[in-house]
Amino acid sequence: MRHLSRIFVTLAAVAVGYTAHAQSLPLTETSTDDIQARFSGALEVPIGKKFALQWSEEVRLNNNWGAVDKVLSGLGVEYEPLKYLKAGVEYVFVNDNDLEDGWGIKHRLNVDVTGSYDIGRFELSLRERVRFQFRSDSTNRYEKPDPFITLRSRLKAAYDIRHSHWKPYVFAELYTTLNAPGPVGDYRTDALYRDNYINRIRLGLGAKYKINNHNSLDFYYMVHFNRDYRARYKRGGEMKEWSLMKECCHVFGIDYKFKL
Repeated sequence: MRHLSRIFVTLAAVAVGYTAHAQSLPLTETSTDDIQARFSGALEVPIGKKFALQWSEEVRLNNNWGAVDKVLSGLGVEYEPLKYLKAGVEYVFVNDNDLEDGWGIKHRLNVDVTGSYDIGRFELSLRERVRFQFRSDSTNRYEKPDPFITLRSRLKAAYDIRHSHWKPYVFAELYTTLNAPGPVGDYRTDALYRDNYINRIRLGLGAKYKINNHNSLDFYYMVHFNRDYRARYKRGGEMKEWSLMKECCHVFGIDYKFKL
């Protein structure tokens, strides 16, 4: 009983201390809506029976289709050891048009594993992807981690229509930060700690159209519910801003793939 009491006292002290710390910070909230678009093209080159190499180019529009948000170039390899299991690694070069900081270069590394299971004409799949995003500029680690690591968990259901080139699908995806910095009053005196959270919920539906054995198109619509906590500090180390930016994005996209 003594040990149990000590555990409860310790947990209560931690909770009280965290609450007091959080309440002492000035948190401001903003909310926006946006309509976006994505267009991409990809070339897939099979290497043997289990490997495939893919090169892709993508353009993303935001600000109600009025501005270029990102231009991405990707190169990846996919390995399929079993019929219902895939693993992949991809490098992505990102030209990012941040409205706050202007154009900048980022580097992404995606590592993912996908398992699938067929139930009749339905195909269910679960993909777990870890994304590492590296910045090319110098950053304050209390404001922006480098690399920024995110876990993306996607559950997808596709339906194989008999004697049809179309394959409709729906999916849901969660983005969870793995090393987001927590807010501190002064980074000169306060230790860095991590305060991870779900920063995006993505819901989508679409349909793939198989033109022939080599060409295919993918039409889709997604809605993003984004949450982004940001801390800003003065040069001396004191916090000057602690904000939460909420954004609802409606995304329309078309992807084209050519497979050798």
